Amino acid sequence: METRKTLVPICLAVVMLCLLEVPVWAKGGKSEIAAPEGWPGRMGKRELYVADFGYAYAGSKSSVAKMEKIVLKALEELDKEGVKPGAKGLVFVMGKKEKPPFEAETLLTMVARRQSEQKDGEDLEKTLEALEDGKKEMEELGLDMNFILSIAPKPIEPNLLPELIQGFPRDAGRQIDWCMTIPTESNIKYGLKKMFAAGLKKEKVGIVKQVALFPFLAIAENKAISELKKARQSVIYQFFMEDQEHLTKEQKEEKVKAFQERL
Repeated sequence: METRKTLVPICLAVVMLCLLEVPVWAKGGKSEIAAPEGWPGRMGKRELYVADFGYAYAGSKSSVAKMEKIVLKALEELDKEGVKPGAKGLVFVMGKKEKPPFEAETLLTMVARRQSEQKDGEDLEKTLEALEDGKKEMEELGLDMNFILSIAPKPIEPNLLPELIQGFPRDAGRQIDWCMTIPTESNIKYGLKKMFAAGLKKEKVGIVKQVALFPFLAIAENKAISELKKARQSVIYQFFMEDQEHLTKEQKEEKVKAFQERL
């Protein structure tokens, strides 16, 4: 039981640390639709697809279909609230064992610097130190910063894409309204297994004790998977809700909480 109590904060701590300069074609449903000019048609193992919410870089058409359901569910709920997110977005689908199109550490550092610039340099040093501390903690668990992208969505400012991804058009911020990475369910499960295994290793739990703890760990893992799937949906909803300037911070929090309770 003591091991379970220790593993939970470790896992939660890791979670909280919670793409050719020629026209290409994006794979659509029944027809081929021209993608924005200058976008790469392929990014590693990911191809560019047209989706109901805009575009997606994904390893397969089936994973795009699943992302459409996840994103559209949030958009439908937002529509009921009178919230109208940007018309077109881009999703990087983070599939199981797929290398990210960019380094999470690079993205987090860019975001930290951008936020600091908006506050006249305030808190940048502290934020960068926190990132470095988080990186070291994850390394001690045998994980790298890219792990973050495998368990939770991460919003990205479209105008950061050219800095993150070599060859991405400089006017990306005018071609799409929003962008984020979203992990697949299989990636969430895979990521959590890695995290639990890393926690056991850090606590030096032997094989015999692992076998004894297996029923409890299985329950904890299934619970964590369920909560992260809900969190994935909630982060997407909250991301769009944050842009609603006519709502107060308290009103946004209430709407997000109500959405979470409906999941």
